[in-house]
Amino acid sequence: MNTTTTHPTEEVLVECALDKGNEVQLEHIKQCPQCRDYVEEIRSVYKDISSIDEEPVPERLAAKILAISRSKRPQNFVWNFLQTWYKNPFLIGIVTVGAILLLYGLMHLCMQ
Repeated sequence: MNTTTTHPTEEVLVECALDKGNEVQLEHIKQCPQCRDYVEEIRSVYKDISSIDEEPVPERLAAKILAISRSKRPQNFVWNFLQTWYKNPFLIGIVTVGAILLLYGLMHLCMQ
């Protein structure tokens, strides 16, 4: 009788629990009560987790979260805008066109 048995790794047992193991691994699980119990435990937890339904967020909680997020916003919109305007490509384009038109106007005045 062989008293030294090499058990599969935990990762292999999880694969077997999800029916992704090979024949040798599955045969070991059939013969080894310790590994079989572990695989059955994993399957039981997997079934429990997969049976959990997603619950909608309660309306009162959603309102509270929105109120907190609004209170975290900067109070001074103008100051926030001045700090972050350069991150907006549209605004960069407008500023560039404005600068070109201003330069063109100045050059036109100087030429007269």
